[in-house]
Amino acid sequence: MPANSPFETMSLGAIEEASGELHRRAGTSLRLIGELRADELVGGRVSARQQMAALAATTELACISFEAIIGRAAPPSARSDRHPSAISAVMYGAPSLAGLLARLEQDRRMLTSLTRSLHPRFKETVTTAWGNGTIHQLVIEFAIVEPAKIAQALEEVVRALEMTDPESPAGEHTV
Repeated sequence: MPANSPFETMSLGAIEEASGELHRRAGTSLRLIGELRADELVGGRVSARQQMAALAATTELACISFEAIIGRAAPPSARSDRHPSAISAVMYGAPSLAGLLARLEQDRRMLTSLTRSLHPRFKETVTTAWGNGTIHQLVIEFAIVEPAKIAQALEEVVRALEMTDPESPAGEHTV
């Protein structure tokens, strides 16, 4: 995150509110995409289910990192959350969209709880799998930036489905 970012002044409450809203938007889009289309490749790259599983893997690595920071131990130094095996393991562990969304909501809540514990240390600089940065910058990355990317990508899939099949459930709703 660049220095002097508008995110630098966000309160913990505002971060929590924005994070919850971004997760809600991504979940709404995934439900609209539906179980039958969730595994279709988006732009020949990654399916909607894979994108949400990747967000869960990232959130889980963030939680592990924050747990280590709270315990004054070294956090993980590698981005294992983006490895196909990690993403596949999350998808295997939550084989339905409902299960995946429930898992992600649990992860988001755990991250929120850990963030509250770290709040007094927000200005502290740490080294994690994401490089060097303040705890506050990491919170913004995990709670807002990553979920925003996924929410926007899935909303784009919903818009594309609405254009190609206006009779589909995705064509009946707006996000």
